[in-house]
Amino acid sequence: MSENGSEQKKYKYMITMRWYVETDEELVSGSQESDQKLLDLVRHRSNGEPCLPDCPTRNNEGYAVLDYHYFMGDKDPYMSTEIIKKK
Repeated sequence: MSENGSEQKKYKYMITMRWYVETDEELVSGSQESDQKLLDLVRHRSNGEPCLPDCPTRNNEGYAVLDYHYFMGDKDPYMSTEIIKKK
């Protein structure tokens, strides 16, 4: 409580982000197995090491996996299976 006896108002926001990843296998987005493989990619740092358990990408409220070619253009992927294999 604040000094005058009223509680301070809290403001909540939802933040969405995009990660572009690539794999060495074709996956069908929407299937639980494929989505978990894709989510595992963003749960790694850009140097290929796994993120810690308290990393926001491991504690997401929800997710959507989309085919990149609608959004990516010429951007390089954030994470790829090639980077993870190097570790």
